[in-house]
Amino acid sequence: MKLRFFCRKVKTLKDGSVPIELSICINSQRKVISTGRKTLLALFNSRTEEIKGDEDTNKYLTALKARFFAIETSLLNSGICVNIDTIMDVYRNGTQEITITILQVFDMHIEYLKQRVEQNLITDATLYKYQITKDYLAKFIKTTYNTDDVFIRNITPSFVERFYTYLLLYMTNNTAIQKMKQLKCILRIAIDEGYIQKLPFKLKLKKDKKEVIPLTLQEVNVIKNTIINNPRLEKVRDLFIFESFTGLAYADLMSLCKSDFITDEEGNEWIVKNRHKTKVVSTIPLLPIAKDILVKYRYNLPKISNCKYNSYLKEVAKECGINKVLHTHLARHTYATSLLNAGLDMVLVSKCLGHANSKITESTYAKVLPDTIMKKMNEVKKKLEEEGF
Repeated sequence: MKLRFFCRKVKTLKDGSVPIELSICINSQRKVISTGRKTLLALFNSRTEEIKGDEDTNKYLTALKARFFAIETSLLNSGICVNIDTIMDVYRNGTQEITITILQVFDMHIEYLKQRVEQNLITDATLYKYQITKDYLAKFIKTTYNTDDVFIRNITPSFVERFYTYLLLYMTNNTAIQKMKQLKCILRIAIDEGYIQKLPFKLKLKKDKKEVIPLTLQEVNVIKNTIINNPRLEKVRDLFIFESFTGLAYADLMSLCKSDFITDEEGNEWIVKNRHKTKVVSTIPLLPIAKDILVKYRYNLPKISNCKYNSYLKEVAKECGINKVLHTHLARHTYATSLLNAGLDMVLVSKCLGHANSKITESTYAKVLPDTIMKKMNEVKKKLEEEGF
């Protein structure tokens, strides 16, 4: 923090004196306030920031500077972000008005989530989502309000709505809504802790309906059989095909290890694995095509970040001439839909996917492929012809 006393000739009063002002500068932010004192411009030394022959005013200015530095120290000791807003809040209202900031509540909740991750009560993915949302919020505050943080008590419905609008610049509506839900959770925590009295969240959020169209088996076959000369893309293609015939989600795919494979008394090989997300056991019969990929990599599948995986899949789609947008979860959708369309019972498919109950499977993955529709319609047509229609 930089403090500087100065006088401006343009503010000369009728009696010939000028007010003494204080410039406060913190991280490129500047605030000018009146000290309530004045002097003759000729008596003010801009270099020493003192008034010639006026010891009382000089002592007052020295004390004022000391007060601002003491406020800065108090904020630092309290763990509160030092910026123009927090400095001026304490200067005007006193130290009893020091309150917690929105990013501090985020930090406290993130630390709590870290403990739950260590206790295996939640996944790293949940923690990561809150960290990302906090980063977006910090950028929003900096961009919109030109400050590093804001007091939780100063969060208004307008602030919430502007943050939502800001998020839409960088992501889809559904993704933005997920982040807004996390902000709402943080605000509810602030209420529980007594930092604020009521929820400043009046925004009505509505998700866009987005149906994932799974790949057909013909499309999967094209991806499987396309010759890819790029080793990086070949590995990504193999991972995608493996997912398409096991239904493993990305996190489970990346944590797959030899202990997850078992062989029954009849020699059939299975993947039996606790899902990373829900801790529910997935029981997956290992199909020959999936086993071929495991053998290729000696049961040690390539590791890749989710971001790069999805990015490279777009290149794979281009190489294979697939017009659909490939992403890691599409393989899971394709697997589930293929099993259902092959006539597998919903409960059995749910067991393979590691869902807590079959209703989740039904609402999420029970999509009928065009080939299945045509097959069923041909059966209806044949039946009608037999009846004379």
